[in-house]
Amino acid sequence: MNRIEKLISKKKFIPLNQFINIALYDKKLGYYQNNKIFGRDGDFITSPLISSIFSEMITVWIVSYWIYIKKPKKINILELGPGNGLMIKQIINSIKKIKTFNATFNVYLHEKSEKLIKIQKNNLNDFKNIIWIKNINKINQDPTIIIANEFFDAFPIKQFYKENNNWYEQCVAFKDSSKKNITYYKNKINDNSFKKYSKFYNINKSKIIEYPVNIETYLNSISKIIKKNNGIFLMFDYGYSSVLGKNTIRAIKKHRIVDLLKEYTDCDITFDINFNILKNIFKRNNIQNIGTVSQNFFLQKLGIMERADQIIKKQDASASKNLILSINKLINPKVMGNSFHALAFSNKNCKFNLGFI
Repeated sequence: MNRIEKLISKKKFIPLNQFINIALYDKKLGYYQNNKIFGRDGDFITSPLISSIFSEMITVWIVSYWIYIKKPKKINILELGPGNGLMIKQIINSIKKIKTFNATFNVYLHEKSEKLIKIQKNNLNDFKNIIWIKNINKINQDPTIIIANEFFDAFPIKQFYKENNNWYEQCVAFKDSSKKNITYYKNKINDNSFKKYSKFYNINKSKIIEYPVNIETYLNSISKIIKKNNGIFLMFDYGYSSVLGKNTIRAIKKHRIVDLLKEYTDCDITFDINFNILKNIFKRNNIQNIGTVSQNFFLQKLGIMERADQIIKKQDASASKNLILSINKLINPKVMGNSFHALAFSNKNCKFNLGFI
């Protein structure tokens, strides 16, 4: 029996968020500890893997914010969930090519998976001033730019659904006494314990609710950094904004959706973020949402097409074709352009809005 099966055997059922947490992050069983995850040969592909031009656009945004805050001599760049380290590697290389950027900077990387930290250290072996941190509050007090690409969608979530006017928490249990297969199990919950979610959802009209565990802790920490360090936060992820919840949890393997309960030891588990949760928590911390736009809108505003034209002039026909195909994936509304969103958060008095108007 693996750890999940032992827990179910002992407790009869476990909540979905505990199941996901072990399936993704357990040191022995966890997906993020044991598998080749990224790229065409892995289970999913992220924007920086599609083309380095994505990271170049983020670099333009970072340097523009540095100019906006009057070019301090030192800054921090903090990335949440750096994956294989490719995006930050591309950003560092791009920053070094900008002759007018003369600040020194520390790069902080926040990663939960020990396996991915090893991969990141190997990929970033040539760079200095990179610090891995478990606690994001441990960074120094220089102005800080926080970035995250597909970070929150990997959080374990609680899922609740309404049936006959009663709310149930989605849990996992054994299908029968043989203890060979697991299935979903509904656990009726106390209405009082459920009221806290009414801050984010209309619980009277919603039929299903998903809530990422520990997200409030992270957003409170990000808020403190923004306030204390004259900071700003830029993130990319798939999601929606609504007071009505949706059932969005899914398992991905080899770029296809698979049965979560059958493949949980060997697949990515993800969900669509309700951006209202982030906006609500940040607002309570007196942090403003600069904007929420499609990835297509953001990248076009940052000049991705103009940058592509510059590159194409220096490339042969084959390389140019590949670049055009890559950019199409990033900005085409039918691919990643509209399903992924860019969001930025800052202090209330910040007027920096590049990419969002």
